[in-house]
Amino acid sequence: ILDFGDIEKKLAENLKDEDISALLLRIDAVNRVKRLKLTNCVNITGVGLVPLRGSAIINQIDLSLVGEHQRPKINPLPSISCDLVLPI
Repeated sequence: ILDFGDIEKKLAENLKDEDISALLLRIDAVNRVKRLKLTNCVNITGVGLVPLRGSAIINQIDLSLVGEHQRPKINPLPSISCDLVLPI
C-alpha cells in the first residue's frame, strides 16, 4: 500500500503530478503497488499516475483526497480528472 496520508499533510498538499510520477517510477510501482491512496494530494490532475499503466497487480486507486473521518470539503476544488486516471 502506498498511502500519501502517511506523510505530513502540507507536504502531500504540495505534491504535483511530476512528483507522484517520479516516485512511482523510483519504487517500480507498476510491479509492486497493489493499493494507492492519494490522501491530501489535492494538486494533482492524475497524469502523474501514468507509470501505473499496464500494472497487473494494482487493485485499488483511492481518489478520495481526504483521510478517513475528515470533511470532504476542499477549497479550491481539486483538479484531479477521472479522464486522466481511468486509462490506468
